[in-house]
Amino acid sequence: MFDTTLGFSLIVSIIITLITYIATRGKNKTEEEQKDKLNDMIILFIICFMVVMFGKLCMNSSSPTNSTVVKISDTKSGQCPF
Repeated sequence: MFDTTLGFSLIVSIIITLITYIATRGKNKTEEEQKDKLNDMIILFIICFMVVMFGKLCMNSSSPTNSTVVKISDTKSGQCPF
């Protein structure tokens, strides 16, 4: 799940949003303040998700891809290179 950009971004955004929610929670809030806080948490989640996804995409595009390289001389001998 951490290999995919979408999964990684989702998990990191959820963790950041939960930490922020726990750190800023208050017991004696009015209903209006609770709605505002919920809207703020949704906006925070969306912004974190987009930033982490963009960052992960940029990091993945600069790293070389993993691929298997087979030597040409291995395939000419008549045996499989495995």
